[in-house]
Amino acid sequence: MSYIFSCYSLTFSLLKVVSTDVLRLHHKRNGRPIPPDPAILDSLRQAETKNPKLASRDSKKARSKAKASYEGPKTTQLGWYGPHWKSFLEYAKGECRALHATENPFPKFVDDMPGSVNEALMFSLVEWLEGGKQVEEGVWPDRKHDMAKLLYEDLSTWRSDLKKIATSLVPSLYDIIPPSSVPAQERAAWVEEAATDLLKDSTFLRYGVDELGKTQNAAHPALREVVIAFFYTGSYRVACRRPDIFQKQLPLECLALVCTAVNCVLDGLAKNGHGKSIPKFTSKEYGTLYGSMFKLLHQLNDDPYHGPKLERQLCSWAEAGW
Repeated sequence: MSYIFSCYSLTFSLLKVVSTDVLRLHHKRNGRPIPPDPAILDSLRQAETKNPKLASRDSKKARSKAKASYEGPKTTQLGWYGPHWKSFLEYAKGECRALHATENPFPKFVDDMPGSVNEALMFSLVEWLEGGKQVEEGVWPDRKHDMAKLLYEDLSTWRSDLKKIATSLVPSLYDIIPPSSVPAQERAAWVEEAATDLLKDSTFLRYGVDELGKTQNAAHPALREVVIAFFYTGSYRVACRRPDIFQKQLPLECLALVCTAVNCVLDGLAKNGHGKSIPKFTSKEYGTLYGSMFKLLHQLNDDPYHGPKLERQLCSWAEAGW
């Protein structure tokens, strides 16, 4: 099998991308206004002038042909790809998680293509090729949509793993494990009531009051532990992908995601009294709540008293995780 050793033959193969998106992500990734190789961007701009209808038609034909004639891993699964594309897609998964952790962890499909995931895919490919790495030819751009779908589904797994971490920590850290004095037949009801009380008025976000008698918002130790376990020390370690951000301060978007995950776990406990039937942590189920949670935290961050406290807390949690 032959390989592509530079970006040029690939980027001329009907790449469809807005160069400003690549620039935006490149700046976000590198933390400074240094653009990627101008020759790569020039190739991308020229590729935009290609016939998009022809590219779309060819891509659909390729997908239909593969579906009809090939048995084994699907083109939306890692196992379908050659070793170089596999390595790239593993790299792209990490970049995609980091992007969505700091922007929007619940992306939606637009015209059968997750826009932000597609941006992350394109950005990662430019970075990969710019670094002198290679991929097998004969795959791009026909499998562009399938790769984006693969990354999109990986985000779903990523969120589910966050839910698993929250599920393992929430009962003990919120003290909602029934004491031994509660009869076995009443334990589920006890947990349901305790979880319901925590959900009421989002009590689970608060942790007592400070020295001035002010409520400590979004400060519960359970949130801190889930944040560190998922973003800093767990198997994903998204923080390592963006050390310039996560080493200094936990992004507000990440706190909002953890708050939403804990809410999800408490929803399950309030309904079933155990952690075996937690709701799916999907965009459909919790995307709207995440948006509301982020808005609430943003308002808190703008408060003249609570804002500076929240900033110090986010810095403190980042230091503890790092």
